[in-house]
Amino acid sequence: MPRETIERTDSSMTQQSHAERDKTMIGKAAARFLPSRTDARKKTRRGALIALQLVLLVGIYEAGCLVAKALPIDLPGNIVGMALLLTLLATRVLKHKHVGAACDYLIDNMSIFFIPAGVGIMGCFSMLEDQALKFAFVCVATTIIVFLATSYTVIAVQRLMERRARRAVRTPDGTGLEIEA
Repeated sequence: MPRETIERTDSSMTQQSHAERDKTMIGKAAARFLPSRTDARKKTRRGALIALQLVLLVGIYEAGCLVAKALPIDLPGNIVGMALLLTLLATRVLKHKHVGAACDYLIDNMSIFFIPAGVGIMGCFSMLEDQALKFAFVCVATTIIVFLATSYTVIAVQRLMERRARRAVRTPDGTGLEIEA
């Protein structure tokens, strides 16, 4: 075979392999930035799950508002709703998996919910100028109270979990844990 033919064949193969390599590289780059179908499906399912769980949480809130209106004492509906949610979770009528994704979503985006309140306070700042010292004292005092309440709650929960762990005993056949009453 003549030398020119070999060189042409090599150069055409090189061009073809470069084109294939470029397609592969473009495909890899696109795969980094474009979600796959399974990723899109997972995100859609997660979004639907969060939406359903938010509907459940709003339903519990509304039930709390109805109960608060029916009570002879004046209680905020959101507090009654939180107590209702706590009761449902404590009695295991409602499990973490039923509200966990929505709660995580709300906690992740909590800072967004404080923006309107901050803007509202700045709109009324002229009324707060006279009371600035009192306002600062209340903010510092409540922050300290929240820190203390949180730390004592964490300590109490840790002690409770340690007590439960100490009461846990192996079953006679050694297969699992049995809690003594």
